[in-house]
Amino acid sequence: MLCRVVQMRRCAATLSQSINQAAAAAARHKHTLPELTYDYGALEPSINAEIMQLHHSKHHATYVNNLNVTEEKYQEALAKGDVTAQVALQPALRFNGGGHVNHTIFWTNLSPNGGGEPQGKVEAHLKLSWSFTTVRQLSSRLFRKCKCLEYVKFSQNAF
Repeated sequence: MLCRVVQMRRCAATLSQSINQAAAAAARHKHTLPELTYDYGALEPSINAEIMQLHHSKHHATYVNNLNVTEEKYQEALAKGDVTAQVALQPALRFNGGGHVNHTIFWTNLSPNGGGEPQGKVEAHLKLSWSFTTVRQLSSRLFRKCKCLEYVKFSQNAF
């Protein structure tokens, strides 16, 4: 039993040291908003330039700024040995760090030269599960349904 306690303490000390090292490395590195490899208007008419600019320069930038601020607070908590503050800051680190990473991936997945019809397993799944032969048919049907829902919502608000 005593052996397990010693082993758990060593493990906890190693984990704590790893977390401290990771936090120290993060403190030396400020996260930045990635530059897009295309113009905000390059995805029109699919995505409006104004929406792209707002999403990138405001929404994603907020994740980046909040992540940097939270990491600074986490560094202060580490320096003070304030474990309660460290634990309290973890959700903000996950939320803002995740938002930053997800959006960074999102921008690289978009391309003005992308698109086209799916092929292989995705195409087969669409045909089998949705009875659509093309993505254009699927998007056309979804667009009509959304327009219908938009009309219903507008009609209900009119009365």
